[in-house]
Amino acid sequence: MPRLGLMRQVRRYLSLNLLLVCAPLGFVASAYSWSPVAVFLYNFLAIIPLSGLISDASDTLSERWGGLLGGLVNASLGNTVELIVGLLAITQNNVGAAQSVMMGSILNDILLVQGICIIVGARSKGVIVVNSALVDSLSSLMLVASMAMVLPTALYAAIPRSSNGKGSDMKQRIVSFSRATSIVLLLIYVAYLYFQHKTHRSLFDDQDDGEEGDDSAAESDHSDDLIPASQQTAARDCESGADPEFTPSMQDISIVLITLTLSCLVIGKCTHNIMLRLDDIVKAFRVSQTFIALVIIPLASNAPELMQVLAAARRQKIDFAIAVIVGSILQIALFVLPALVIIGWVIGRKMDLYFEMSQTCVLLFAIVLVNQVLQDRQYTYLHGMMFLCVYAIIATAYFVEPFH
Repeated sequence: MPRLGLMRQVRRYLSLNLLLVCAPLGFVASAYSWSPVAVFLYNFLAIIPLSGLISDASDTLSERWGGLLGGLVNASLGNTVELIVGLLAITQNNVGAAQSVMMGSILNDILLVQGICIIVGARSKGVIVVNSALVDSLSSLMLVASMAMVLPTALYAAIPRSSNGKGSDMKQRIVSFSRATSIVLLLIYVAYLYFQHKTHRSLFDDQDDGEEGDDSAAESDHSDDLIPASQQTAARDCESGADPEFTPSMQDISIVLITLTLSCLVIGKCTHNIMLRLDDIVKAFRVSQTFIALVIIPLASNAPELMQVLAAARRQKIDFAIAVIVGSILQIALFVLPALVIIGWVIGRKMDLYFEMSQTCVLLFAIVLVNQVLQDRQYTYLHGMMFLCVYAIIATAYFVEPFH
């Protein structure tokens, strides 16, 4: 039955994810001005299952339409939490919080999620190997994205500024540069989607890794010509647990759209509740606002993605797991962040790509480190531990806010 796969996912979230109860509790806590700790915890915990619902819904929509359109849908909805947080921060003239959330999501994916993925994948095999063509293409795109995010900060630091009021002129030039760069990044993302879904789709197929993939490679070379492509796709879907019968019907899509709309509205409300009490939350937890945006919020938004990556790593589908991780990073750097800059431009907010110097250095070193490791193409649990240790160091650096 065509609806079984979708309805099974919805029931799983509604029955097993008791954290959904935190959503109405978060609304009540905010409406009746409960303690900042209660407001934050209830709304924060509610975001985790809701972001999972959005992730599943976006995947279903992309399965329905496929190709470039499905990729655009997945890009638009796959990082809904970051997009909503960024929009709320921009409307409140809190550009720093929006930038920190974007940066934190990238660091969470590139260090925490990828580190756990490598540890889980190398647990049984000792050494895991990834597709070199996939790694090379995604690593290059990450370097381009990081250059676009680092360059405004480097220009602002390098160009001398006089004390006769030209500092504001320099900031305006950075804003204009960021807007032009954002347009270029969006074009690069469209090219990446065309590359992923049209011209080089085989690089991103969910294939078996390791010895099983090597043993079956020879057989597939001779059998692929005899098996229709649709049956090959169905076989891969069966292995990954998906429903191989056919694409979701319009009735399924209507259910997905309702789920998606409600989830987005509730997440928007939960995020709004947190942003309204952000100063009180910072004082209650005695941490910096940057730590909340850089570490805590990305943990909630990336929780469903972490579970997806862990499931793939347990099945030794490392190529697929790495593609999911880096694809999410590219969605943030090439789509969500540039989109926020353009939206800020439209509504009259000066959202730009000029990050704090410390965040810029952290991002640059993290991407250089990850690219260096990815170029090895063979990973052990030590690589994963290294990523986790670097993430812990970064989180510790932003943890404490001095109070006097």
